[in-house]
Amino acid sequence: MLFASRPSCFKRLLIVEDDPLVAFDNERTLKHGGYDVVATVDSGEAAVAMLADKTIDALILDIKLAGHMTGREVARLARDRGVAVLLVTGQCPEDAGDIALACLAKPHGAAALLHAVRAVETMVCKHKMPRKVSGMQTYWRPEAA
Repeated sequence: MLFASRPSCFKRLLIVEDDPLVAFDNERTLKHGGYDVVATVDSGEAAVAMLADKTIDALILDIKLAGHMTGREVARLARDRGVAVLLVTGQCPEDAGDIALACLAKPHGAAALLHAVRAVETMVCKHKMPRKVSGMQTYWRPEAA
């Protein structure tokens, strides 16, 4: 894989994705990128349980999920707990900047996902704007860091 170097500060990620193929690809990509994927879950309820039970540095989150909770609800809860949120969804919602640091549009390749996670790391860990990632919008505000 192209990205063998160890991530700078995100070590433990939670993937929340209800499409099993996308979830598998994302998990595989991030593990090969050096990240510890704590779990991959398909519902907001499962994500909330993981956030309550595990130390999570960042959430890779789809908006549409199995179960009754929406990705927006999960994102707000994670944000309030200090967990970085990267939305990975078909269409970035208008309020994405209120609930996430960035939004990566689907479909995306493995390299784009890794670049997006590293871009969010740059915002959180280095407190600076990352390089542009194709298909990704950032919502970082220095005063919020």
